[in-house]
Amino acid sequence: MNRRVAREIAFKLTYEMVMTGEYNSETRAELMAGADADSLGFVDSVINGIAERRDVLKALIVKYAKGYEFDRIYKADLAVLFVACYELKYTDTPAAVVVNEAIEIAKTYSDVKSHSFINGILASVIREGKADE
Repeated sequence: MNRRVAREIAFKLTYEMVMTGEYNSETRAELMAGADADSLGFVDSVINGIAERRDVLKALIVKYAKGYEFDRIYKADLAVLFVACYELKYTDTPAAVVVNEAIEIAKTYSDVKSHSFINGILASVIREGKADE
């Protein structure tokens, strides 16, 4: 499994978390069936990182989603933003890769105009820089 597929699985699990409030281990097991150790590690680090920093990531999204109430943002867009913001702030993945992957996921799973909204928020997050930990 390549990183793009692993990132899409992280998106799907995060989407489920956005919709239900928690991650589902059964969904994870089904989506990750046959995955290699690298992909398993990546997906687990992303979803665990989002779960641990959910409030921080939510505040970041709210900060840059000017004119949009958090609860009114498309749930698929929120899932994309949680994954991408986590990667931008807490991993060494190049920003260009994160943004490109987020836009591609949004084009597949969200509204036609969502990729522009997501791109704008991610550009602001990139300008802000990495998290200080």
